[in-house]
Amino acid sequence: MARMNGSMTPDEPESLSAGVVNRLEEEILKGIRRPGDKLDERQLAEQFGMSRTPVREALQRLAASGLVVSRGRQGLQVAQMSLADLLDAFGVVAELEAFASSQAARRIQPEQRALLQAAHRSCAEAAAAEDAEAFYAANLVFHELIAAASHNRILQDELRRLTLKISPYRRTITYQPGRMYSSIPEHERVMDAILRGDGVQAAQMMRSHVTLLGEGLSDLLHFLRSSGGHGLLAEMP
Repeated sequence: MARMNGSMTPDEPESLSAGVVNRLEEEILKGIRRPGDKLDERQLAEQFGMSRTPVREALQRLAASGLVVSRGRQGLQVAQMSLADLLDAFGVVAELEAFASSQAARRIQPEQRALLQAAHRSCAEAAAAEDAEAFYAANLVFHELIAAASHNRILQDELRRLTLKISPYRRTITYQPGRMYSSIPEHERVMDAILRGDGVQAAQMMRSHVTLLGEGLSDLLHFLRSSGGHGLLAEMP
């Protein structure tokens, strides 16, 4: 980015703050920053090697999106979700991903078909190796590819916004015993329906896949407690 006399050009603060937003979103998505983690403006500025102004602007943008919240004297934190909100969020994501799968079945391009199959193989290999981190990363790619294959920008934007909010909980579920293995046939049913152009079946299979917290809610809560993940929720019964 060009500078004049060592000063910041008019468009630079926006570019820098957008970069901070992207980096923090990725860290939340990948589980590097978890719900409840503090976000200190000074520390972030030092970490990213920039002034506090773009960091402050980035945090304001994340707060506006609901991904960051103010806790008064405790400062800013990565937002936690209540149990009720988490259930609602998964329900909405299930419907959006079902819609994405339906559209992907009609719109997926040849190169995207190959990428989707490769992502599915990566998930299966990670599950076989019992590598939860690799599985989580491959699982993100699998779902992102389906959203991209819908060729629906509005849908992709909404899905990313909600995926960022539920990603810490989705990631925790990855460590729930048996979850990786059960995901593989679920993924395969979704993928097969998309590849044969069956939008109705693809939507049905994806909706079922994403709605993880219905009958398994009690098990999930016990797992969160035993794994130390209870701090991810703003409320625990």
